[in-house]
Amino acid sequence: MVKIFDLESDQFIVDLTDEEFAALAEALEEDSIGDVDYYLHVTDVEFIEEQGTSVSLIAKLKAMLEGREDREIRFQRM
Repeated sequence: MVKIFDLESDQFIVDLTDEEFAALAEALEEDSIGDVDYYLHVTDVEFIEEQGTSVSLIAKLKAMLEGREDREIRFQRM
Protein backbone atom coordinates (compact mmCIF):
# COMPACT_ATOMS: atom_id res chain seq x y z
CA MET A 1 0.00 0.00 0.00
CA VAL A 2 1.23 3.49 -0.87
CA LYS A 3 -0.22 6.67 0.61
CA ILE A 4 -0.29 9.78 -1.58
CA PHE A 5 -0.07 13.28 -0.08
CA ASP A 6 -0.16 16.82 -1.45
CA LEU A 7 3.48 17.96 -1.47
CA GLU A 8 2.75 21.53 -0.40
CA SER A 9 0.09 21.03 2.30
CA ASP A 10 1.03 17.45 3.30
CA GLN A 11 -2.70 16.63 3.13
CA PHE A 12 -3.50 12.94 2.57
CA ILE A 13 -5.11 12.38 -0.86
CA VAL A 14 -5.53 8.68 -1.60
CA ASP A 15 -4.22 5.15 -1.05
CA LEU A 16 -2.81 3.24 -4.03
CA THR A 17 -2.09 -0.45 -4.26
CA ASP A 18 1.51 -1.40 -4.99
CA GLU A 19 0.47 -2.31 -8.55
CA GLU A 20 -1.28 1.03 -9.09
CA PHE A 21 1.72 2.91 -7.74
CA ALA A 22 4.10 0.96 -9.98
CA ALA A 23 2.04 1.98 -13.04
CA LEU A 24 2.06 5.62 -11.90
CA ALA A 25 5.79 5.66 -11.14
CA GLU A 26 6.61 4.09 -14.50
CA ALA A 27 4.76 6.88 -16.31
CA LEU A 28 6.19 9.79 -14.30
CA GLU A 29 9.72 11.17 -14.27
CA GLU A 30 11.95 10.81 -11.22
CA ASP A 31 14.41 13.65 -10.64
CA SER A 32 16.81 11.42 -8.74
CA ILE A 33 17.09 8.02 -7.12
CA GLY A 34 15.23 8.01 -3.85
CA ASP A 35 12.75 10.68 -4.90
CA VAL A 36 9.51 10.56 -2.97
CA ASP A 37 7.68 13.23 -4.93
CA TYR A 38 6.20 13.63 -8.39
CA TYR A 39 4.67 16.33 -10.53
CA LEU A 40 1.32 15.08 -11.86
CA HIS A 41 -0.28 16.84 -14.84
CA VAL A 42 -3.60 16.15 -16.53
CA THR A 43 -1.69 15.06 -19.66
CA ASP A 44 0.10 12.42 -17.56
CA VAL A 45 -3.28 11.02 -16.54
CA GLU A 46 -4.41 11.00 -20.18
CA PHE A 47 -1.21 9.19 -21.21
CA ILE A 48 -1.59 6.59 -18.45
CA GLU A 49 -5.22 6.07 -19.46
CA GLU A 50 -4.19 5.52 -23.11
CA GLN A 51 -1.79 2.80 -21.94
CA GLY A 52 -4.77 0.74 -20.79
CA THR A 53 -4.20 1.16 -17.07
CA SER A 54 -6.94 0.04 -14.69
CA VAL A 55 -10.10 2.08 -14.44
CA SER A 56 -9.58 2.23 -10.67
CA LEU A 57 -6.17 3.92 -11.01
CA ILE A 58 -7.45 6.43 -13.57
CA ALA A 59 -10.32 7.37 -11.23
CA LYS A 60 -7.86 7.84 -8.36
CA LEU A 61 -5.52 9.96 -10.50
CA LYS A 62 -8.37 12.21 -11.62
CA ALA A 63 -9.48 12.53 -7.99
CA MET A 64 -5.90 13.49 -7.04
CA LEU A 65 -6.02 16.43 -9.41
CA GLU A 66 -9.35 17.63 -7.96
CA GLY A 67 -10.18 19.53 -11.16
CA ARG A 68 -6.73 21.14 -11.40
CA GLU A 69 -4.36 20.89 -14.34
CA ASP A 70 -1.47 19.77 -12.15
CA ARG A 71 -0.40 18.91 -8.64
CA GLU A 72 2.82 18.06 -6.84
CA ILE A 73 2.46 14.91 -4.79
CA ARG A 74 4.61 12.81 -2.50
CA PHE A 75 4.26 9.18 -1.55
CA GLN A 76 4.86 7.05 1.51
CA ARG A 77 5.08 3.27 1.35
CA MET A 78 3.28 1.46 4.14
